[in-house]
Amino acid sequence: MAKGSRAKTCPCGSGEIYRACCAPFHAGAEPETLTALVRSRFAAFAMGDGAYLYRTTHPAHPLRARPRDAVVRELSSAKQRLRYRDLTVHAEQIDGDAGQALFTARVFERGRDVSFRELSDFARVDGGWRYLEGLTVPALDEAPGSIEAFLETLE
Repeated sequence: MAKGSRAKTCPCGSGEIYRACCAPFHAGAEPETLTALVRSRFAAFAMGDGAYLYRTTHPAHPLRARPRDAVVRELSSAKQRLRYRDLTVHAEQIDGDAGQALFTARVFERGRDVSFRELSDFARVDGGWRYLEGLTVPALDEAPGSIEAFLETLE
């Protein structure tokens, strides 16, 4: 590889090269799995791709009630204050056109650790998975291995 032409590693944490990982999704391809959607959305947050985040948000989500351009601008600008460092997808469950994914995101805001664990709900719309909502808690030292174990920690 020539000097200065190093391929960029995908910010989703997969270890793959971006153009072979999340770039096709950011360019319009639909992720086939919830894990791929979660990873591609994490990468979009890291890169400030508000348009992709908007597109992969369910039409019933409150963000979609606001003007698209304002939401895209807001989502894109978050990367100015947040650093998305690592993503671990622990589990996913699918029941027809509904699904859930449990993940931990390592995120820093101006050097302060604001990492979190989230149980996200998704629904399939026109053949593609869309983010509906999520239950977020601060990241714990030890991640639960399943969605059920995560829910038990909330009781």
